[in-house]
Amino acid sequence: MQKPHLGILLKPASYDCNLACEHCYYRDVRDLYPGAARPRMSTEVFEAVCRGYRALEPANINIGWQGGEPTLMGLDFFEKVIAIETKNARPGDCWGNSLQTNGLLLNDDWCRFLARHHFLIGLSIDGPPPLNALRRFPDGSGTYREVMNALSLLKRHKCEHNILFVISRINCNRPEELFRFLVENDLHYSQFIPCTEPDAVGDGLSRHSITPEQYAQFQMKLFDAWVENDDPSFYLRHIDNWLHLFFGLPPEMCEYRSDCSNLMTVEWNGDVYPCDFFVRKRYLMGNVLTESMENMLRSRAWKEFVSRAEKLPALCSGCRWLNACHGGCYRQRGKLGLEDGDKPYFCEANSRIFEHVFGVLDELKKKNIKPTLHGFLKDIEKQQTRRMQPRSTPSPPPRPRRGATDGGARSVRAKPGRNDPCPCGSDRKFKTCCAGKIPV
Repeated sequence: MQKPHLGILLKPASYDCNLACEHCYYRDVRDLYPGAARPRMSTEVFEAVCRGYRALEPANINIGWQGGEPTLMGLDFFEKVIAIETKNARPGDCWGNSLQTNGLLLNDDWCRFLARHHFLIGLSIDGPPPLNALRRFPDGSGTYREVMNALSLLKRHKCEHNILFVISRINCNRPEELFRFLVENDLHYSQFIPCTEPDAVGDGLSRHSITPEQYAQFQMKLFDAWVENDDPSFYLRHIDNWLHLFFGLPPEMCEYRSDCSNLMTVEWNGDVYPCDFFVRKRYLMGNVLTESMENMLRSRAWKEFVSRAEKLPALCSGCRWLNACHGGCYRQRGKLGLEDGDKPYFCEANSRIFEHVFGVLDELKKKNIKPTLHGFLKDIEKQQTRRMQPRSTPSPPPRPRRGATDGGARSVRAKPGRNDPCPCGSDRKFKTCCAGKIPV
């Protein structure tokens, strides 16, 4: 079996973490492994992951390390990871690694390693104090100073990094302040994940989860702040995907795709699940030490998950935004206990967001209201026209370097940016293709 676009998400330390963030979505996984006080992935499990994953002939081998906190595994483990990946690589393979971390354990040795091996680092922070208040040490103290120190280390060692914000009741009314935080700290790559978790002790959502109205207002105001800044070198993941949808290009986020079958999550002991928001006993697909990934992709648990995730409510039929929304992320339906016929949690919010964003983009493209963005959008349109070949998947052109004052002229980079088309010709973005290539 070939699965060319499959990504693998590894949880080497499972739910274990050195923080006690109040809005953590993964803490409850400990109930699946009650006897594992200190879960840690063995090199034997990772070897099995590499063999099974490689056997599926993925076009690009993308491995994401998450948790919990994956750096609890220690630097020695990740040095062995690189050796195992290199051993399992074939000539021409691209092995890309990304690592999501709270940054607390990062030091010079860690950052030298991550930079040398081209890891893409996701650093978790929810904004300046007090917007970062939910990210706490077990004793209740804040983490802002420590995370900002980790950010300084990443910059000093030139580690590629993104910033991950969780939108919660704490910061959902402050999108403009969060965007200023990005600009003031020269943070050009970020993503914002809404907190929509079921309440642990009853019906409804957790106390830190946001409402659809709050989500719509947040995203629209954040987008407006991005437009006002008139600098597309600030990459915000949702906005990048809205640009793709606006120009009729394939979106990168699974949230905006109809296909929900391109991710597998591997727990510390080798157990395999689909999406990491659905690490539940009913969706256990098997274990990499005893079964092939090919067989797991034929399992009842996998087929049930994919079928449920891709089944749309009847009310979606005929919706003008169906091709953009596809019913929204299944996390905001299935995990919240909504039935197949119920309205998706963010249905009205997404409609409002698309209406607003697409209207503004259309005006920016037609009128020179914001000179840099106007030129940027016109360039995308021209590139799309030039590259409309049968197998072509155009992507937005390189963004101008920050501080350009030429009214929209594009700077030329010696090597591709991570959101540029990969020069290998795969029609994928550089960051998800050859950016993390291990020489073989």
